[in-house]
Amino acid sequence: MHRSLRRRALRALLSLLLASPLACGRGDAAPTGPTARVERGRLERIVVATGTIEAENEVEVRSRIPGIVETIHVSAGDRVKAGQPLIELEKELLDAMLAEARAGLRAAEVEVHYASIALRRVAGLKQKEAASERALDDGRDRAEKAGAALAKARAAVTSLEVQRRYATITAPRDGTVLDVDVEIGTAVAPVGAVTGGTLLATVADAAKVHLEGLVDENEVGRIALGQTARVRTEAFPERRFAGVLRKITPLGKRVQNVTYFEVEVELTDADATLLRPRMSGDAEIVAEVIESALHVPETALRYGTEGALVRRLGGASGDGGDAGQDVRVEIGVVDGAKVEIKSGLAEGDSVVLQ
Repeated sequence: MHRSLRRRALRALLSLLLASPLACGRGDAAPTGPTARVERGRLERIVVATGTIEAENEVEVRSRIPGIVETIHVSAGDRVKAGQPLIELEKELLDAMLAEARAGLRAAEVEVHYASIALRRVAGLKQKEAASERALDDGRDRAEKAGAALAKARAAVTSLEVQRRYATITAPRDGTVLDVDVEIGTAVAPVGAVTGGTLLATVADAAKVHLEGLVDENEVGRIALGQTARVRTEAFPERRFAGVLRKITPLGKRVQNVTYFEVEVELTDADATLLRPRMSGDAEIVAEVIESALHVPETALRYGTEGALVRRLGGASGDGGDAGQDVRVEIGVVDGAKVEIKSGLAEGDSVVLQ
């Protein structure tokens, strides 16, 4: 009985050994998990510029004179024409000063008139030897001073008239009012102040927009003016708006110990009117296009001490049934989830995905 149990146990052990890959000499088990073919197709090298949507020809409106806001004629979103009144400052004090200056001008004109009469009288007496040279000089001095006072009075009137006109702040260009930054009663500092003046409103051509963004210094060498771009925004996550790279600043900008370069992407898409100034956006600048690139999914790559590796299955069709072989590859353009293979694989090879 014990011998029979022992024989059954030996048979079971023998069966397990024969079923083992080591016992039958077949090597490693075939790999499990997804695989993919090495294919050819169009790849794009993309450089991303992160920034915001901005209106074309945006102008910040500020006052040339100090004052208090008395009237606001427009609201955000209003269309305006160049020269159209936007904001009025109080004019009461200016009107009083202007009236005083005009009175001074009239007084100066009167003084010039009588100084001229006096000078002619003295000059006539001098010809008759009835007046001294000193009297003639005094007459000339009075006339010249009267003339200077008249010029000064005229300048004062002109200056106050200009300031009064400046009390009505007008639109600098045709466009749309993006924002009004003051309220009635706000004290306004002039544009010549140390602070640069109080921002009153912003006017721009909102029908035309562009993206202002930053490109990392490691990528700026790949981009050039005229390259096409696709702009995406959080407001329209499923859409891409066509554009063209039109500006790259020559001077870098340091942000948190990283250097960036400012770029502008002009929106050429017919639907760009859907975008609004100050929206967040990214521009995918197409820096390079390869029409027939050999590529694999990015998940096929592994990285070791010797660089990028791909596990290739046996045979061009991948039907060898073995565990595959690690192959060192040279990679090129990365296009989303696809990576260009410059060497190490052939079209039609099968590779194991991670």
